[in-house]
Amino acid sequence: MKRIDVRDLLLGKGNYVDDIQIKSKYAVFIRSPYPHARILKIDKSDAERRGALVLTGKDTITKSVEGGEREGASLSTALMAINKALYVGQPVALVIADDPYQAMDLAELVQIDYEPLEGVGNIEKALENKVIIFDDLKTNVVREQTLEFGKLYTQGKHLELDLYWSRSSGNPIEPYGAIVIPADDGLTIISNQQAGNAVSNEIQKALGVKVIHKNARQGGSFGEKFSLVRYLTVLGVAALKFRVPIKWIETRTEHLMASNGSGPERKFKIHAYYSSDGRVNSLDIHIWEDVGASKDAGQPFKPVGILTGPYKIGGVRYTGTLVATNKNPAGAFRGAGTPPHTWALERVMDAIADELGISRAEVRKINAIDSFPYDSGFAYYDSGNPKGLLELALSRKDIFSMRSQNVGVGLALSTDPSTPSGSERVKLKIKNGKVNVILGFGPEGQGNEHTAVVLTSKLLGISQDDVTYEIADNMELPSSFGPGGSRMAVFAFGAVSGAVEELKARLRRKAEVVLNDKVIDYKDGYFIGEKGGKVKITSFEGEEVDFTYTLQGKYRFNAYPFACDLAVVKIEDGKIRPIKHVVYIDPGTPIDEDLIKEQVIGGTAIGISLALYEHYVYDENANLLTTSLADYGMPTAADLPEIEVNIVPTPSPVTPYGAKGIGEIPVGIAAAAVTSAVEDVIKRRITKVPINLEEILD
Repeated sequence: MKRIDVRDLLLGKGNYVDDIQIKSKYAVFIRSPYPHARILKIDKSDAERRGALVLTGKDTITKSVEGGEREGASLSTALMAINKALYVGQPVALVIADDPYQAMDLAELVQIDYEPLEGVGNIEKALENKVIIFDDLKTNVVREQTLEFGKLYTQGKHLELDLYWSRSSGNPIEPYGAIVIPADDGLTIISNQQAGNAVSNEIQKALGVKVIHKNARQGGSFGEKFSLVRYLTVLGVAALKFRVPIKWIETRTEHLMASNGSGPERKFKIHAYYSSDGRVNSLDIHIWEDVGASKDAGQPFKPVGILTGPYKIGGVRYTGTLVATNKNPAGAFRGAGTPPHTWALERVMDAIADELGISRAEVRKINAIDSFPYDSGFAYYDSGNPKGLLELALSRKDIFSMRSQNVGVGLALSTDPSTPSGSERVKLKIKNGKVNVILGFGPEGQGNEHTAVVLTSKLLGISQDDVTYEIADNMELPSSFGPGGSRMAVFAFGAVSGAVEELKARLRRKAEVVLNDKVIDYKDGYFIGEKGGKVKITSFEGEEVDFTYTLQGKYRFNAYPFACDLAVVKIEDGKIRPIKHVVYIDPGTPIDEDLIKEQVIGGTAIGISLALYEHYVYDENANLLTTSLADYGMPTAADLPEIEVNIVPTPSPVTPYGAKGIGEIPVGIAAAAVTSAVEDVIKRRITKVPINLEEILD
C-alpha cells in the first residue's frame, strides 16, 4: 500500500524545526570539555557586555519531576552542571544572541575555570568507588534491585556466561530542535520532543507555568527524543528570564556527546541450570548497567517483561545493579533495554546446545513456549507460535546450503514486550467535506499518520481521498502520548475505531433529521433511510468527536509478537560481511503489511549494526573518542545485507483487531542471529558486541 504521509518529505517540504521561520534569538550551549571536573568560576561579564544573554546552571534550578512509567531521561536531577561537570559535553552555560554564529562567538568569551578530576570510564572502575560521581550518594551504585519468579532449581548441569553489550546512540536523522516563546501566562514550545503532549506536563510542573507544546516533525526518534525534555526545560527557563523567543538546533557532535538518551551498556553474569536433554530449568541473571552520569534509568528493568524470552523456564532471578560513570546519561533507544536481554538469552541457548552437542535449533524446540495464553508470573504471553516460526526458518534449505568454510548461518528466536498499558486519544472532525483525523503527537516517520488515515477510511467505508490528518497541540489533545513501547498498532486501532463508532452514532441521529426518515443502514460512507434516501457522512460539516482508548492488563505489557531470524555472514580478509538476513515475524493481525516490513527492516538493520559496527568508545577516564558518525561506526546501506521479511500472523485475543506492536522486537534478535552466524564460522564463543574479530582470534 502506498504511504500517504511522505509526499512532502520526498519533495523537501518536511517542515522540520529549523525550517520554521520565527523571529527569535538563537541559543548555544557551552559544554564541559572534561569528563569530570569541578567548576571553580564562571565569568560571563565580557560576553554580556557585548550583548549576550547568559544562563548558568545555578539559574536553572527547578522543581524535581519524575518521568513516570516510561524509559528516558527525566527532570529529577540538575539540568546543567552547577558545581561539578560529570561528562564530556554536559551543558555548563547557555549563551543567547541574535544569530547562531554570533552566539558561538560570544560563547567563546565566557570564561570558565575548571579543576579536572579523575574520570570513571567503565563499570569496573566505578564499582571500586575510589572516584565518586555523585558526592551526595557516596557510592557509584545508584540503584540495585532483585526480582525473583518461580523457584530456582539449581540441580543438574550448570553454565556460567559473562557477556557485554556496548553503549550506543539512536542517531535520529534530525537531531534535537526547539523554538521556545514566552507569553504572558507561560510558554509556547515548538519542538521534536517525543510524546510532546504528555511530556509537556513535566515541563509545566518543573517551571510552574502553563506550557503549550506544538509538535513539529521529528525526523526519527524511537525513544531518543524523550530526553529532549531536559533541554526544553533549560530553554524555558531562559525564555522566561530574558523574555525573548529562543531557537536551538542541536549539532550531530552535541548529540553524540550529550543527548541524555544513549542506549543501554550492560554487563551480564548468567548462571543457567539445565538438564542433559537440553531443558533449561532456571536462570540467575545479574546485570550491571552503566547509566552514565545519572541516578536512575528505566532500560535495565524493561526486560522484566521478557525475562525468559520465548521459553518456558520454571525459575528466574534477575538482579539489576545501576552504576554511575562519567558518560552521556542513558535514556531510551529502540527497545529501551530489551535488545541486550534478547541477545544474552540467545547466547545462553547457543552455549547450552554447544555444551550438550545438540543442534542450536533443537534446544530452542525443547524450551519454546508451546501453549497460549501463557502466564509466566512476570508476563502474560497472549498468543503466538514460536515453534511454527522456527520450523519455517529451518525449512529454508536455500539459506542453510550457503554454509561453507567462511560462510556461517545463525539462528535466533525471540519475543518482546509490546503495547504497555495506557491510553491514546484521537479526534475526528468533518472539515471541508473530508474526515480529518486529529492526532496528538509529532510525525516520527513510522507511518502512524498513514495508519490513522487508512483505518479511518476502512472503518467508515470511504475513500482515502476523503480523509486527511492534522497534528494537535497539548491544549487540544492533552492525553495523547503517541509512539513508545511498540504501542501504536494497538492504540491507533483502538482509538480510531472507537472514534469512528462515536461519529457514526452521533451523525446517525442527524442523518434522520436530514432525511426525515429512520436510518436503517450505514454503508460505504452513507446513512441509508428506510425509504431509500441517503446522505454522505462527510456532508456534516464541523461535526466532531473524540475518543480515548484504554488498555490495562494484568502486567505492564499486553501483546507479545514473536520472531525467528536467520543470518548469513561471510568472513574474508579478516572482516565480517553480512550477506543475507531472513525474518519470520508474528505481528498479530497486520493493519498494513508494507508498514510492518518497513519497521522490521529498519529494526533488523539496527540489530545487525549493533552486532558488527556501531558503539561509543570512551577511554578509562571517560574521555569520549567517538565524536563523529565515522568514529562511532555508523554503517551505510552498503554495509548491510538484503533483508527478507515474512509475516506469519497469530492474532492477539486481548487487543482490538488482534494487532501486536513490532517496532522493537527486530533489534535484539537480529544481533543474536548475526552473532550466532559468526560463531558458526569461527567455532569460538562470542561474549561481546560489537564483535571484534581480531580480538577474538588473537
